[in-house]
Amino acid sequence: MENAWQAFISGREHVPAEVHISRSWQRSRDFRVSHEKVSTNDLLPANLLQERYAQNEDLVRASKNVLPLMFNFLQGQNYLVLLSDDSGYVLETLGDPPFLTKAQTVHLSPGANWREEVKGTNAIGTALTENIPLKVLGSEHYVRENHFLACWAAPIHDSQGKQLGVLDISGVASKAEERLLDIVIMGTRMIEYNLRLLELEHSYGIYREGLKLAGSLLIQGDIKIDSHGLITAITPAGINSIGRRREEILGRFVGEVFQSKPLHKGGSHTEVSANFMDFGQFSRSSLMSDVPVFPSPSVVPSSGTLWIGNSEASRKVLQRAAKVASTHSSVLIQGESGTGKEIIARHIHLLGPRRDKPFVPLNCAALPDSLMESELFGYVDGAFTGAKRGGQPGKFEIAQGGTIFLDEIGDISPNVQAALLRVLQEKEVYRIGATKAQNLDVRVIAATNKDLAALVAEGKFRLDLYYRLKVVTVELPPLRERTDDIFDLIPHFIEKCSAALGKPPLQVVPEVYSCLLSYSWPGNVRELENCIEGMVALADGPVLNVSDLPPELSRKKIQDPKLLGQEMTAGAQWIPDAKSESSPGLLQEQTREAIIKTLNRTGGKIAPAARLLGIGRNTLYRKMKELNITL
Repeated sequence: MENAWQAFISGREHVPAEVHISRSWQRSRDFRVSHEKVSTNDLLPANLLQERYAQNEDLVRASKNVLPLMFNFLQGQNYLVLLSDDSGYVLETLGDPPFLTKAQTVHLSPGANWREEVKGTNAIGTALTENIPLKVLGSEHYVRENHFLACWAAPIHDSQGKQLGVLDISGVASKAEERLLDIVIMGTRMIEYNLRLLELEHSYGIYREGLKLAGSLLIQGDIKIDSHGLITAITPAGINSIGRRREEILGRFVGEVFQSKPLHKGGSHTEVSANFMDFGQFSRSSLMSDVPVFPSPSVVPSSGTLWIGNSEASRKVLQRAAKVASTHSSVLIQGESGTGKEIIARHIHLLGPRRDKPFVPLNCAALPDSLMESELFGYVDGAFTGAKRGGQPGKFEIAQGGTIFLDEIGDISPNVQAALLRVLQEKEVYRIGATKAQNLDVRVIAATNKDLAALVAEGKFRLDLYYRLKVVTVELPPLRERTDDIFDLIPHFIEKCSAALGKPPLQVVPEVYSCLLSYSWPGNVRELENCIEGMVALADGPVLNVSDLPPELSRKKIQDPKLLGQEMTAGAQWIPDAKSESSPGLLQEQTREAIIKTLNRTGGKIAPAARLLGIGRNTLYRKMKELNITL
């Protein structure tokens, strides 16, 4: 390609390049871009870059969780993932530090414009112009100073086909890989799915639970929605998922079908749209971190549940897990019982290079010492009385090439510790009774709710095994330290338990959240799930009330905001009880004052304010509208 570039620059007509590269080179020449070095870069100052962010808020929101997911595939290989707007200005970048530094030498960084008019042929600018996914490798770049780059990019469109921006992966030209164009296209589709959900949120006022279902059905092609928000087609699978008859779905507004109660009855399309936009205005700032993302099938298991929750503590856990996943190192997960240690172990496995190989879990506390070694290492025919004819492979053999998860590792005996240490050191396993070893290629993830360091100090756990297991550690916070996640966990468990019991998903009154938030959850997420399962199983109606709570929780309604692990400023107060003896006017004024003070405390963020007030977000939106409170 270097020869082709030289030929074009020197004015020779025949250029053996891809068609879109040839066209772009000609456009670059017509734009009078220097083929040696960009002399005048278009760089936005910080204030104008912030304006760009604001103008492209939905694009940035829809991309927020996609860029880290893509980077998980590339981390440690000197790549950069970036997002640009439809004018070619780079908005977001995420990459390995060595390449980030190199990329900055040519201003491949936020605020820089990479349209062809400025930078000549390049993946961002050429994808915008050609409106197709493409790659630009090495000397296919028009400007010589960019020849060290290899870039893969794809344009991002809204539901009407309008171009909104570009998703790009950039690296060094010597590492060009064909698969990266597929990864960029996959990421673009995720962003476009998220944009479609945001359109539903803004235009049709679908609440969060309905938004997830609507998005899932749209992606699977089980439902079609026209530009007015009317449902025009639905498959039998879609009807089954929604749980209504076909005649109750077709021709209805999407916001009515995917909510517990219709937003509008009768009237014109214009009136309905206005109502929906009112809801979107309230929800816009509060849902910045709530945009769901649709990972590729290779990342998410076809069954089972990964980590649920968007709290700061959860984000830190998931970020660390993502970093760990890209390695082959042994991992020790530590946390109280019920915090989700196996979920994180599976998450690490599914994000890592072994995701297509087996994930084999074993609860070390569930087996007696006499069975532990045979379960781990297997045995040959006739190894002991009662041995299965033909022998049996152990968990390590079954996990070959993949991951073995050893839960409750702190409970294994000294004999098993010694045997396990030898396997980890030698990377080979002998079946019980065998004389020949089998080579192992297995990643070990161990977990415990015990303090292994203390067990080592007491002589109950081998120091050498401890260091073999804790190459990397992941600490899981108890549920009482991530109470924000309860707002995600409750609807998730209700949906899960309702489906298992053959019931339609139940609604929840805000007071139930208050009671559940005030409880300390010594059994963590597992205890919460069991609690919700019991409530769903015994519920008499379509709504879960305080009366459905177990006795120990129904008395826990929040009285003190500090129970949530957050402090309120002096003078902030709860929304007054509707049964108080205050006059209606005074009650309204007290309610308005409480909401305003709490919103000031949270910087205008809806979800934290609702938690501090002990009510649901939807209730807070309604109260704000009733009391004419604007952000």
